[in-house]
Amino acid sequence: MRENITALYLLYVRPVAAISRILDRGRMWFAVGAAVLVSMMLRMWLMEVRVGGPLAARTFASWIGFSSLAPLVAIVVVFVPAVILLRAVSGFGSFSVLMRSDYLSLLLCVLMAWSAAYLPFVLLGVLFGPALLIPANIYFMVLAAFGVRTVFGIGFGRAFGWTLVGCGAAMGGIALSDLAGPLKYYAMSPFLLYYAYMMFGSDVRSLGEGLRSRQHFQRQLEIATSNPRDADAHYQLGLIYQKRRQYSEAIARFQRAIEIDPTEADAQFQLGRIARQQSRYDDAIRYLSAAAGLNDKLASSEVWRELGAAYFGASRFEEAAAALAKYTARRAYDPEGQYWHGKALATLGRSAEAREAFRTCVDAVDTMPRHRRAEVRQWKGLARKELANLRS
Repeated sequence: MRENITALYLLYVRPVAAISRILDRGRMWFAVGAAVLVSMMLRMWLMEVRVGGPLAARTFASWIGFSSLAPLVAIVVVFVPAVILLRAVSGFGSFSVLMRSDYLSLLLCVLMAWSAAYLPFVLLGVLFGPALLIPANIYFMVLAAFGVRTVFGIGFGRAFGWTLVGCGAAMGGIALSDLAGPLKYYAMSPFLLYYAYMMFGSDVRSLGEGLRSRQHFQRQLEIATSNPRDADAHYQLGLIYQKRRQYSEAIARFQRAIEIDPTEADAQFQLGRIARQQSRYDDAIRYLSAAAGLNDKLASSEVWRELGAAYFGASRFEEAAAALAKYTARRAYDPEGQYWHGKALATLGRSAEAREAFRTCVDAVDTMPRHRRAEVRQWKGLARKELANLRS
């Protein structure tokens, strides 16, 4: 209980850390209970507005206040599946697999975001009136976007866009449910519920597998870090934080892994990747050079691609071209490697070789399986722009 209450409070002051804490230690029973309680309080306030509030407030309350559970049902049935569908359509896995792995994790974060966003409203609505609903709605979308960002490891802009789509789908679901009128209650008949349970019960139960396995794995890693010689536990925790874009925590874990085992090449590699993403190119070169020295074929030789890109960022173009030539010789159909190799060659004035690298980049994306293209299609677009610049 204390962990969940603390996470709910942290959503107001440190939302990113709070979402991570919810994913690691949150409990669905608390999230559901808090959301239901806040929704019931919200409906009680809206019912009062419908009786004595101004016309605009009464109209809005009549639309949203017909059921204390309608918004939560929309989150469970429409919002979360809609966001996961966007993830699947973007090419990051099939919808069914993503539902099993991410549904409960995302639902847990969104329900906690709902409670945190609307709790101040139901407590302060008496003083500030219905106008407080607008910032409450915006705040919910922001917190939900933080949840989407952390669960899927994507940028906040894309996460907020997906959240807006999810909110639109949820509002559409509520409107359709309202239009259905008494017809929707036929779906609640015991016969249909039993039939649905027999048909989909195993699928519904599997939705929680992703959250349970992640929380169990996290607890085991935390326990393992008590061993002063276990570098791998710190490395694995660093990967979790890195995926969630919590780079400070990830860096601390990777550095601790290196302190325990200076030959931990993977931790050096990840520190170099983070440093490059943060435009700390000298640090990136130092870490990636050390990683390549420990293991020349680390991460399927991707250490050379990252090192070449870091050299390019540091304007060390000759060294960038050499590192990337080594990488593309080993993995000729990696679009990102070909793109950076083309950039280095173009900067050195080797235009013919640069054009060949960019063409290979485009071909590599076009010949990839469909489920992989979404992850690498940005390099195709960038390569085409560079080809157009070289022709002009």
